[in-house]
Amino acid sequence: MYYAQEELIEAIRIAEDKINAHNSYQRGISDCAALLVEYDQALRGPQSKAELGFTWETTREFLVNLRRHGFTVESYLEHCGYEIIKNKRPLVGDVAFMGGAFIASPRGWISTTETNGGTVVARQLMFLELKMGVIARPKRDNA
Repeated sequence: MYYAQEELIEAIRIAEDKINAHNSYQRGISDCAALLVEYDQALRGPQSKAELGFTWETTREFLVNLRRHGFTVESYLEHCGYEIIKNKRPLVGDVAFMGGAFIASPRGWISTTETNGGTVVARQLMFLELKMGVIARPKRDNA
């Protein structure tokens, strides 16, 4: 079972508000991975498993640290309760990785940039997202 679109949109809003409250871009605090963690925590509350427990300065360092903790991007998302979407057809509320983390919002794929102290619409949401490395959909815990 999946979340209702209203729940997903509200979690996206909460995550964006938390990231946008920071005055500057900082890895692990207001970057794209932090946006993903805030989104998952807004969606799942105390049951969220999206806690990274390490720091990083680059996307490569993030991926290396993720691997050191026993995860790939896909296995981390599955650990957090997401279903990998193989057909690459995103829906609002899905998360994706392509050189960084993205969340599918009604406005498009949102993420953060190093030149902005908050979230931005990073790209248009397409019917089929072949360039995204991984797309995952949040599942309810009781699914």
